[in-house]
Amino acid sequence: MFTVRIIITLAVLRLQLPHAALAVLYGVDRSTITRAVHEIRPLPAARGFAVPGHLVLRLRTLEDVFAYAAAEGMELRLDSTGDRGRHPGANRPGRRAFVSG
Repeated sequence: MFTVRIIITLAVLRLQLPHAALAVLYGVDRSTITRAVHEIRPLPAARGFAVPGHLVLRLRTLEDVFAYAAAEGMELRLDSTGDRGRHPGANRPGRRAFVSG
C-alpha cells in the first residue's frame, strides 16, 4: 500500500528507525522495508523544499539554496561535525592534541 510505504520512509528519514525494527513492526522482511524506502525517498526530493513565506518557490538543488541565500542577503554556514575524521588511536602519541571540527 502506497500510504504505508510513505509512512515507513518518513519514519526512516525523520526518526532514523532501523529497517529491521520497522520490518518487525509491520510483519514483513527487512528487504521489503529497504525496497519501499528506495522507491519513495526520491519523491519528496524531486518536489523540492518549500520556502516559508513564498508559496511557489521550491529549492531543489544546493545551487538553489545558495542563490536564494545570496538574493536574501543571508550568510550560510556548513556544519560537518558529523563527519568522522582520522586521528591517532587510543594510547597513541598525539591523541590528546587532536581536535575534531
